Amino acid sequence: MLRISILLVTLSGLGSVAFGADVRVAVSNQFDFTLEELKESFEQSYEHRLVLVPGPSARLYGRIMSGESFDVFLSDDPRRTEALHNSQRFPEASVFPFSRSQLALWSVRNRPINPSVLQNGDFELLSMTDPKLSPFGQAAMDTLKAFDAWESLQDKLVFGENIGQTYHFAISGDVDMALIPFSQLIYGRYMQAGNYWLVPDAVYSPIENQGIQLTDNPGVEEFLSFLKTPAARAIIRGNGFASP
Repeated sequence: MLRISILLVTLSGLGSVAFGADVRVAVSNQFDFTLEELKESFEQSYEHRLVLVPGPSARLYGRIMSGESFDVFLSDDPRRTEALHNSQRFPEASVFPFSRSQLALWSVRNRPINPSVLQNGDFELLSMTDPKLSPFGQAAMDTLKAFDAWESLQDKLVFGENIGQTYHFAISGDVDMALIPFSQLIYGRYMQAGNYWLVPDAVYSPIENQGIQLTDNPGVEEFLSFLKTPAARAIIRGNGFASP
């Protein structure tokens, strides 16, 4: 009888795990490393499994609008989540903030980095994301205007189509510096080589990273609740983001 009871308890536990849901998450490249850490912590405490699909926000938005199935979209461009919400194609759609990005001026070279570098134009080339394509580009433009450098630096600017390309220009040495998200430089305990200056929040419009729930998958609610926990917030802050 004891063996039967143990067997029933074991089978019951296996059944509980089996009923955990796979939650497909489309995640912007800026947040994918952070979400890998969050996934590990989430799956240790919940029965559900996160299936991560990283990529540029614009491309992921296109995949969703083309019919590819995702339960959650974590975007670094609020325009994409708002457009999905307004499309009325997703009855369960609800938009939520999950972090704020911080902007940094960074050089892979060991050179002084501070506002006077922008004002004096003491460099050859600076990469930034195209303001027409990304809120990070808009924030970079706001920063240059705040330090009266936008007009004077036009001949020194190299525009990336997205964050990844902007970062690549700088890490490859094609440009001297880049205005990029701080999260591109900090990976938990590890910091990218070179020097950086964290741009004060006051000089550019807030960069709010928004997510959107797209389905009524039973694992989604628990995942969204998990993102609000102190443990999840600590991981997010540790990767260079601020609270929303």
